[in-house]
Amino acid sequence: MSSIQPSKKSVSLQYYTLRYLIVALLVIIAVWAGLFYAVILDEVYDNIDDGLKNSKILIEREAYAHPELFNTPEFGINQFKIQPLPKGTYDFSDKFTSTFEFMEYDDDDEPIRLLETVFNDPQGNPYKLTIRASMVEEDELLEDLLTALVALYIMLVISIALLNRYILRKVWKSFYELLGNLKSYKLGTGRNFTAPDSPVSEFKVLGNELEDLLKRSEAIYSSQKQFIENASHELQTPLAISLNKLELFAENNNLPDEQMMEIGKVSDTLNRLVRLNKSLLLLSKIENRQYADEDAVNFNTLITQLAEDFEDLAEFREIKINVVAQGDLSFNMNKGLALTLVTNLLKNALVHNHAGGVVNIVINQNSLSVQNTGANAPLDERKVFDRFYRSSTNEQSTGLGLSIVWSIANSYKLAVNYSFNGNHAFTITFPTKK
Repeated sequence: MSSIQPSKKSVSLQYYTLRYLIVALLVIIAVWAGLFYAVILDEVYDNIDDGLKNSKILIEREAYAHPELFNTPEFGINQFKIQPLPKGTYDFSDKFTSTFEFMEYDDDDEPIRLLETVFNDPQGNPYKLTIRASMVEEDELLEDLLTALVALYIMLVISIALLNRYILRKVWKSFYELLGNLKSYKLGTGRNFTAPDSPVSEFKVLGNELEDLLKRSEAIYSSQKQFIENASHELQTPLAISLNKLELFAENNNLPDEQMMEIGKVSDTLNRLVRLNKSLLLLSKIENRQYADEDAVNFNTLITQLAEDFEDLAEFREIKINVVAQGDLSFNMNKGLALTLVTNLLKNALVHNHAGGVVNIVINQNSLSVQNTGANAPLDERKVFDRFYRSSTNEQSTGLGLSIVWSIANSYKLAVNYSFNGNHAFTITFPTKK
């Protein structure tokens, strides 16, 4: 628990679902459109090829009836040509190919479809027959079809996305109302949580379960709060009485120095118990969100005031406090917790320092850093914010100061980091102002 990091940016459930839906639609409709285009293209070619096959039958029939047609080496105004072949073995099957040919009308190369085959004249001589058919109209048809498909593809995706957004918003409306009520609900205020009515059975069950859960939590919270307050009070009273009796006993009795030292040790132990009791009570209150009042806190003013308050202690320990304001830091939180946060950081920097040391407090627009000299070795980053973790044998330390800092930061979703670069640095990063 060395630091609290801000959570990653997230999106609402509605947009999260819609995002995956749009990606799926883009892929599925694209595949469907591609298959549809391929089928239409195959059908166009099949129709042209059927026409070429029919032309082949007619040309062969006319060539047998009029042998002069066997001497047609060029297309000319005809859409076929017949070329003699040397004697040999040939494949008499039909072969279809697509190519481009210059057309004067369009002054450009346009697509054509060719049929090539071999047939024999009445004397058994082989001839190669080539028939061509223009694909200009079919090609334009395919282009128009492709344009229409792309437009349809885009419109379908947009329409389905907008429709699903509207439907999802309506379906998830009660869920977001439930979230809104849950966000505004706070334990210990005495206000009951009421789930909104929903036509969706799952959301209705969720709302009912939340109502029951929060009722139980409210009861446990009240019981725990009362127990902590009673336990703290019951501990403070005998501790205070014991300390007073020890002070009176030490003042009114002429005891040997050794016994007076022992009384002093007992008194120190009892004082430490008092501080522990207060710190644990404070931790419990923070974690139970009992500090509900919030105001805008100016940390520049707060830190300057605290630095002046701790000046006497710093002079006594021969430590210099420097406040470096590189920006104006303001944040909305409980003023008491803000005071406790900075006080514990400053106390920690003074207690775990040495004579002639330095404490630097650097204030930026979105961060606060307390840096101090001290031990030349870094602290354990994994344990530095744990309860009762102490890097030294200082009896004045309860081991709870940094735990309280971490708990306050966690309550307000602040990022807390420890680093060491010759000096020990504790940095609190506040949310960026929008």
